[in-house]
Amino acid sequence: MESRQFERLKAAIVQADAEQCVELEALVRQVAARRHGEIALVRKTKAVDETRRCPHCGHTDVVKHGFDKAGRFRFRCRKGADEGCGKTFNALTGTPFARMRMPEKWADYARLMERFTSINKIAESGIGISHHTAWRWRHRMLAVQAMLQSDQVSGVVEADEVFFRTSYKGSRGWKQGKPPENRPARYRGGKAVAAGLSGEQVPVLTAVDSAGGVIEAVLRDRSGIVPALEGRIARGSVVCSDGLKQYVKAAVSQGSEHRRIEPPRKDWLAKAVGGKPRRPGRLGLGRVNGHHERLKTLINRHFRGVSTKYLPNYLGWARASRRPGFGALLILEQALAA
Repeated sequence: MESRQFERLKAAIVQADAEQCVELEALVRQVAARRHGEIALVRKTKAVDETRRCPHCGHTDVVKHGFDKAGRFRFRCRKGADEGCGKTFNALTGTPFARMRMPEKWADYARLMERFTSINKIAESGIGISHHTAWRWRHRMLAVQAMLQSDQVSGVVEADEVFFRTSYKGSRGWKQGKPPENRPARYRGGKAVAAGLSGEQVPVLTAVDSAGGVIEAVLRDRSGIVPALEGRIARGSVVCSDGLKQYVKAAVSQGSEHRRIEPPRKDWLAKAVGGKPRRPGRLGLGRVNGHHERLKTLINRHFRGVSTKYLPNYLGWARASRRPGFGALLILEQALAA
C-alpha cells in the first residue's frame, strides 16, 4: 500500500464508530497472525534502528546504509577515530535467523513446529519450502531453545541421567570408508550392538526441582556430572539421586545435603498386589523419572532417534513445550530476539 493510501486509511479509521473498531480489531489480529513473521522482522528492524549498536564490534556510531538484496534496511558501523569496524549488517545479523529468506512463511513453519511435525510432513504440507530448508529452519529456531534453561535449581532437587544411543544420522562416514564409530551403520532408532550401558550410549544429565526448574546437559560420560552442576545448585538444597558418587560430590561441594534414594525391592507377588500409597512429602525421584519418560517418548518414539550432534536442540524443544505460553509465535520471537 502506498503511503498516501495508508494515511487516508488511518484518517478514516479515526472516524470509525465503536462497532466498526471492534470489527477492525478482529481483522487486524487475523492479518497479523498470518503475517507474524514479517511483523516480527519489522519490529526487530525498528529495535536495531533505535539502539544503533553494531553486532560485530558493539560500536554505537551506526548509520543507515541503504537496502540489501532482500529489500531489508541495511546499517553500517562507521570506521573512524572511535575505532568502528566499518562492516554492514541488517536486523537479522547475529541472530539464528541471519541470511534466512521468506519471512512470510516463518509463522506457518513455527505453527507446524508447535505440533512437533516431522520434516517430511512439513515439506509435504504445502507451505512451499524444500526438505532441506525445513531441516535448516528447525535448527535455526531451536538454537535459542537449547540455551534456555534454569541457571540454578534449589529446594528439593532430583538428579539423574538418561541414556540415548549415539546417532550419526546424515553422516556419510560409513559410505566413505571413515565410520565415526567402530561399528556397522544401523537403521535409525535401531538397537545398539552392545547390551546395556556402553560407549554407544550418551548420557544426558537432568536436575529438576519442585518449582519446575530444569538443568540438562549432554555429557561425554558420567565423569562430567560434577562440572556440569558446578555453581548451579543453591546452597542448602536437598539433592536426591541414586547414590552415584558424582552427585554426592556435586551436592557437598556446593553446601547442599545429599539423599540417596533406593528403589523398592519387590518380588513378583508384591508387584502384582501393589504397594502402600506414597506418603506425602516423601523424597523420591518421581519428577526426574517422569521428565525422562517424556524425553524418551519425544526423541525415541516420536522422532525415532535424533542425531547426537543436535540432541541439545531437541532437549531445548522439549523444555520449551512445557513452559507456560508455549506456542509458535513464542518460538519465532525468541529466535529473533537472540
